[in-house]
Amino acid sequence: MNFRFRKITTAITLFVTLAVTLVYVGASFAEPNSTARVSKPTAPQLLGILTTQSNKAITVNGASAKSGATIPSGATIETPDGVGATIHLGGLGSVCIAPNTKLTIEFEQANVGNIRVSLTRGCVILRTLKNTAGSINTAQGLAGQIDPASGGSLDVCTSPSGAAPKVNEGAAGIAGAGASALDCGRPAAAAAVPGMATSTKVAIVGGITAGALTPLLFRGSNPSPFSP
Repeated sequence: MNFRFRKITTAITLFVTLAVTLVYVGASFAEPNSTARVSKPTAPQLLGILTTQSNKAITVNGASAKSGATIPSGATIETPDGVGATIHLGGLGSVCIAPNTKLTIEFEQANVGNIRVSLTRGCVILRTLKNTAGSINTAQGLAGQIDPASGGSLDVCTSPSGAAPKVNEGAAGIAGAGASALDCGRPAAAAAVPGMATSTKVAIVGGITAGALTPLLFRGSNPSPFSP
């Protein structure tokens, strides 16, 4: 009798234990604040797109790169003699780099974008769009910065002698910053006339532009002065 009672007691104990376990497991799966976490999708990393003059190679982080290469934040860029380059940063802006230039570029896109250039040597033009801050640093410290409220541009060239950099004097444009004359607004004719004063070069560019536009502006119903 005792043996039979023990068997019944053991069976009941096992049944109760199993029932409690099943109830606990079911409650855990039904709990809205379970410990299982759903990973949030991460925003894709912003990358710059490189364009080089005549698709010639420059150096990015120690490796050769041409037009179409992607530029990550923190990259070190070095251009050789005679080759300018442009880094397009989508809605942030662009960086136009002159030949014989070395720099590091950092950028980020948040509520307010930011582009930071550390210029080791050479010349660079930084352009930012509205809601993007910009700054250029040299060995002498901060050369200039751009207010994100309006966006704008910075034109900076270092001096081989270690003197203070030239800031917003047009020197980087004249040095050939950018993959082409259309990038960053550098004057095409000015870059081709070395040894001439900046004001004179600007006048030449203005004259060329006016000369090219004159026939278009005055073309009308009487295209030839000899027509009746």
